[in-house]
Formats: sequence, structure tokens, C-alpha cells
Amino acid sequence: MALSKNKFSEDENDRSRKIRISKEPDERRQEIVETALEMFSEKGYENTTIQNIAERMNVSPGLCYRYFKSKTEIFAATSEYYAIQAVEQMKIPISQDIPAIEKLNLVINRMFDFSVNHHEFESRYNEGSSIRAILLDDVAYQWMTVMIPIIEQGMKEKTFSCSNAPRTAQFLISGLIHTFHAEMPAENAKEYMQSFFDFTQDMLVRVLGIKAD
Repeated sequence: MALSKNKFSEDENDRSRKIRISKEPDERRQEIVETALEMFSEKGYENTTIQNIAERMNVSPGLCYRYFKSKTEIFAATSEYYAIQAVEQMKIPISQDIPAIEKLNLVINRMFDFSVNHHEFESRYNEGSSIRAILLDDVAYQWMTVMIPIIEQGMKEKTFSCSNAPRTAQFLISGLIHTFHAEMPAENAKEYMQSFFDFTQDMLVRVLGIKAD
């Protein structure tokens, strides 16, 4: 009976390996990226190895190397995936019937809620500074495409006082995003995010010339 049981276990392991190998390349690559996001959030970039990622996935490190040449490439893909999620959160449709000031508050709250919900990864994000800079520029650009129409609407409604919506959006968003990540602490990230949220609200009032109620 013992031999039969061992044979069954071996057969099961073989079947499991076959199931994993049969996954489509895009699906497998995405699994590596999502697992890496978990690991980088938990352990940080420096303390995470490809072996760690492979073990979490229950695969061999060699499988990871089929899709990525190095841990740096995995981190770049993970950061890109994270940035895309952030942008998708910003681009959730907003009713066109609400005032610009309400739209502005909604977008800002969405972004900070997303960051707080992923504070572990955010607090590790500065570990890949060269990668981070490129991806943050992309996030800033995507955020600007959302913000410009809102600022233009606020100008028409005369609730925002500025002369150039695209330039104002670039000044605000690029500065806020890069400053937010440049100062991100490894510890107490949630507290930092709340203080930066308050700072952002103050800057929006000043730069957009929003009148106090």
C-alpha cells in the first residue's frame, strides 16, 4: 500500500507540473508579475529573490527566467502593472453632470485610496529609482489627461482661477507625484500618505485659486 501511495503522489505531482506548463505564456507572465508584487510588498526589492518568487508560485526559478532575464526586469514589469492599475482607477467614468470641484475631489480621493490600499508596495517603490522615474512620468501623463478637462470645466464654472489648464495640470500632477514618492518612508507609510493628502488639498486650493466656501 505504501508503494501505491507514493506512486499516486508522484503521479499527482507530474500532473500538477503538466498543468502549470500548459498555461498560456501571457497568463504565466502575469502570474509572475502579480506574485512579484506580493513579494516586493512584503520583503522589499533588495530582500526578494527570484527563488522567493518561484517558491511562492510553486515552480522552478528557471520558469521565471523564461520570461524575465533578471530581478530588475521583473521589478520593472511589476511597477508597470501597478502603474496601469493606478491609471485604471483614475479613469473610472465620472458623471458629466456634477460640478468640477466634486470631480476633482473624487479623482484625488481615488488616487489616495488606491495608494493607501497598496501602501506596502508604495513604501518599497523608491528602491528602484531609475525604473520608478520612468513609470511615474507615465502615470503623471495619464493623470493629466484626466485632470485637464476637470480644470477646464472649473474655469468655465468660475470655481477655478487659472489661465492655462494643461500647464496647470502638468505643474500640479508631475510635482505632486514625484514629491509623493521621493519622500515616501519605509515605515509608517499610511500616516505619511494622510499628511500628504492634506498637503495636496492645500496645494490644489492655492494653485487652482479655489475660493473657500
